[in-house]
Amino acid sequence: MYEAEDRHWWYVGLHELIIATVQRHSQRLGRPLKIFDAGCGTGRLCQLLAEKGHDVRGCDVSEEAIRFCLQRGVSTVFRSDLNTIELDAGEFDVITSIDVLYHQNIRDDVAVMKRLLTALKPNGILIINLVAFAFLRSTHDIAVHTRERYTRSLLTERLQSAGFGLRSVSYRVSFLFPIIALYRLLAKHRLQRGAATSDVPSDVALPHPFVNSLLLKTLRWENCVMLSGMPLPAGLSVFAVAVKTETSAVPVFNPGEEHLYTTGRQIIVP
Repeated sequence: MYEAEDRHWWYVGLHELIIATVQRHSQRLGRPLKIFDAGCGTGRLCQLLAEKGHDVRGCDVSEEAIRFCLQRGVSTVFRSDLNTIELDAGEFDVITSIDVLYHQNIRDDVAVMKRLLTALKPNGILIINLVAFAFLRSTHDIAVHTRERYTRSLLTERLQSAGFGLRSVSYRVSFLFPIIALYRLLAKHRLQRGAATSDVPSDVALPHPFVNSLLLKTLRWENCVMLSGMPLPAGLSVFAVAVKTETSAVPVFNPGEEHLYTTGRQIIVP
């Protein structure tokens, strides 16, 4: 990850979507934000958000990840387990959790979401990305210790169970979905019960620069679609922006559908 995420199309496209979402929230509030990256990995997202002027902190359970953060120059990180982490109530404007809660070491994803909800300020947002669709499980999932893969409806249910309202939930990497899904399905023959992570490779490897550039352009186009408010119908990941509201019963709004949003005593028809 440390070697790839500065340039790899997957990470760059995802980070650009997160930063655009954060910047919109910052513009709404009219100030820089206090941000926490729950499961910060090697620190690239923390670095990028700090470059935008935000106060960014992060944690990861891996000592190796924290060392890479420090090597990157990101010092506002600490080692902690999200299953037991204690954060101050109402401390952060934004919490990001990017490809973390699917990990087999997360004992109860809803319980972790509740901890993150408590740490958000009123109207603060949680930005979350997770792997999608159980049928896409492959050798990559063994290598990265995947517990489960999510669907849009499952993530919606889990977030609402934790007490979040929802601003948007969409799949990501939709345009490339058929190609990569075929690749993953063909790789399934390598799955062996009880296989060790050292026996299988992950998909984190830089492709040829031309291919990397082409794939990144595709993700940037998808980011524009998602930021316009249009959810994508399928993809390799599911991406959500959840909000800490006065009520937990806030349905997802899809363009072209009429929903009632309940926020305290008000009923708003978008």
